Amino acid sequence: MDIEREYDKLYRYCRRRLGSREQAEDVTQEAFARYFAGGPPGEGRALRWLYVTARNLCADEYRRRKPEPLPPDLPAPDTSLEDLALRQALARLTAEEQELILMRYVNQERVSAVAAATGMSRFAVYRRTAAALEKLRRALEEDEP
Repeated sequence: MDIEREYDKLYRYCRRRLGSREQAEDVTQEAFARYFAGGPPGEGRALRWLYVTARNLCADEYRRRKPEPLPPDLPAPDTSLEDLALRQALARLTAEEQELILMRYVNQERVSAVAAATGMSRFAVYRRTAAALEKLRRALEEDEP
C-alpha cells in the first residue's frame, strides 16, 4: 500500500465530509494512527479498514461539533459559476451518493475498493453510482439558463 497516496485520498474524503481542513487533518491522522497501532488488518483489507475508520471518526466529529454563525462581513468566495453550479448540484445528492461520487471519481478508487469500504456489493456500487451521476447530470441541466 502506498501510504502517501492513500493518506491524500483519505484526507480528501474526510475534508469533503467535514468541511474543515483542520478537522480533516486530525481525523485522517487519527485513522492512520489507529491503523499503525493495531497493525495491518490483513492483505487487501487495509484500504477498507481505513475508510470505515475514517467514516466513523468523521461521524463522531460531526456529532461533537457545534455550529458557528458566519460573520456578517464574510467576503464572497472566489469561485467560478461552474464551481458554484457543481456544488449546488452535488448538494442535491444524498450523503451516500456524494460519498460514492467522492470515492469513485475524486479519489479514483476501484469499484471493488468502494464496495469493500461501504459494505455494498460491486453491482450495488455500479448501480448507485450510475444513478447518482444521472441525478447530478439532471441537476446541472436544470440549472442551465
